[in-house]
Amino acid sequence: MRKAIFLLLAVLAVFSCREPRSTEQFVPGEGPFVFSVDLSDTTAVYDVDLYSRLDAVSYPSQVQMLARWASPSDSVYRETFWMPLSPEVYTPYRAGLRAFEPGIWTLTLTSPSLPEGFRGLGLVVKKRQVWDTEN
Repeated sequence: MRKAIFLLLAVLAVFSCREPRSTEQFVPGEGPFVFSVDLSDTTAVYDVDLYSRLDAVSYPSQVQMLARWASPSDSVYRETFWMPLSPEVYTPYRAGLRAFEPGIWTLTLTSPSLPEGFRGLGLVVKKRQVWDTEN
């Protein structure tokens, strides 16, 4: 009986030690917002979402964001996009992202015109195996 209990606990411990499917980071303030993004798993794709809180009565419907991705070998990729604004912002940024260079990437987000009351920016990275049909 003791062996069965020990075996059960060992099996539970192995399955509970698995890597989380998502990570979350939040940088308070007005930026720049610098995030470390682990894109090491070559068998996975990643969904990247942004979130924030806006404590203001009036604000524009969207804000321009400048993204700078730095690869592990220091190659730099830039893009500009528009992030929608609301009191509670949660918006998809990239879905099905697959890094051509595995490793820890650095994502720096800035904006030339954040509205007053912008509390900071958060990043959620969800990892999916390529064969995984769940989101």
